[in-house]
Amino acid sequence: MAWRWLALALLGTAPELWGQAKKPPEPRVFSVFPPGGRQGGRFQAAIRGVSLEGARAVEFAGRGVQASVIRVEPEPVPAGEPPPATPVDVVQVEVTVAPESTLGAHSFRVVTARGVTNSIALRVVAEQVIGEDAAGELSRFPMVVNGRIGRKGETDDFWVKVREGQTLTMEAAAFDKSFDPSVMLLEPSGSWFDPKRLNRIAFNDEPLYYPELSTDARLTHRFEKAGRYCVRVSAFSGQGGPDYAYQLRIVEGAPPPPDLHPKSKEEWEERRFTRRLSPDWPARVAARGAAPKVETPEVYRAATGGDGSTPVMKIPGIVEGAIARPGETHAIRLTVDKPQDLAIEVETAEATLPRFNPVVRLLEAGGREVVTNVYTKLNNCGGYMMKMIQAKTTFSLQAAGEYKLEIRDITTGRGGPDFAYRVLVRPQIPHAGKVEMTEDRVNLEPGQTKPLTLSLEREEEFAGFIAVSAEGLPAGVSAMTGAENPVEKPPLMNGGKVERYISRPQTSVLLLVASPDAPPTEMPVTIRVVARPVVDGRLMDPVSVRQVPVMVAGRRPS
Repeated sequence: MAWRWLALALLGTAPELWGQAKKPPEPRVFSVFPPGGRQGGRFQAAIRGVSLEGARAVEFAGRGVQASVIRVEPEPVPAGEPPPATPVDVVQVEVTVAPESTLGAHSFRVVTARGVTNSIALRVVAEQVIGEDAAGELSRFPMVVNGRIGRKGETDDFWVKVREGQTLTMEAAAFDKSFDPSVMLLEPSGSWFDPKRLNRIAFNDEPLYYPELSTDARLTHRFEKAGRYCVRVSAFSGQGGPDYAYQLRIVEGAPPPPDLHPKSKEEWEERRFTRRLSPDWPARVAARGAAPKVETPEVYRAATGGDGSTPVMKIPGIVEGAIARPGETHAIRLTVDKPQDLAIEVETAEATLPRFNPVVRLLEAGGREVVTNVYTKLNNCGGYMMKMIQAKTTFSLQAAGEYKLEIRDITTGRGGPDFAYRVLVRPQIPHAGKVEMTEDRVNLEPGQTKPLTLSLEREEEFAGFIAVSAEGLPAGVSAMTGAENPVEKPPLMNGGKVERYISRPQTSVLLLVASPDAPPTEMPVTIRVVARPVVDGRLMDPVSVRQVPVMVAGRRPS
């Protein structure tokens, strides 16, 4: 009988449960196609996304590109395929690119009835632009083709006509992070079985694969004989879909090689090899904390000879040099007048990871290693030692005396004039480090509350407060601090000397509260989220200022 009572209970509550409509997701855009256009051009494009009904505007971050909404319509479902769990909307827009518009990516958001979307980008180029359907035999360069790998396993072929000895560079730039394009060059030289077979003569996926470097494909080829050749664009792992848009750029000659120096994404990045360790760096660090006036470091050059020719530096000091030849080791002596807490920071000014992997070691007079920038820990799954090069190391030096600082590449097989380095040795300065914000926009309904989550890094035992505030809020919206339920993380087993290489993280939550009578905003309001250290009761200058769009989107149904 128990199952009958359960069935009756479910039947009694089913109308209530079924009557609850599933709340639509946040407005979000996936892609735009075509993904770009030419300076001074005008074209129509389709923006794919979800919850885009009522789209009324497209807002670009900078000047030079504008778009007006033509219509919004649901994306048709292909015959034979089940409808998606969340219906896809398509916003048809007309894009106008000013003749003076800057080249490169122009980020934009779509403003809808339910709020503002995430940000994606259109790319503006200077070359002639055509669509993949209009690409016949290409012979006039430079040229840009807007294309899309619409299905898994699909490839796009473009035919080029070249002269004997002509050099072309072909670049395929993707617009979806999961799309890794590749470029292949083929010639119709045939085979014994098939006289029309296309045979590969060149291929490139990307110049160098490494986290934070571009995965866009680039291929430069000199044609020994004139004729027709096929340029094939595909996804490296066979992916495909309606959001896999790309631009194929073909130019004559061999342009300068791409920049293999990862770009900093944050306003403050002190644990990256690519940040600048100029003589004013300690003063900039001190401005984020409570340190008194700091001493400006002197600049030294290390030597490649033995101890007899090794120069001497004092703290604070910067060592500059370049590992010009494979296997080369640079050394400099370091005099320390008292036990103290120190920091060693490393910059790779030109070549950087993964090409140049600088190892810095501090040695006692007898040759024993005191500290290094190689973070070593035990992998708990495989039981092997993991070693990682770090850009910053903090430690306590227990005794005064003379030490030796060594700098080399992690291998003995690499070197060159671009293997340049700067190594700063300085006293530790407690300060507020990097500040990151999780949310990239906030859409509120009247009476609703949503968080802005900030990840704060405390560097070198910084113990002061960090005040977080919001400026420029829309009418009817206020901000207050909150505390989320902390996640208890177990201690890292076999983590090595993690305190030397990783800052102390902290999470702060700023709650945006819309009053029940908050008026809707027609367009996003850009607010400023400001983080300031508080030291000895004194509010310091901002260490982070983030801008985020906020909208109050319609009223919550009663």
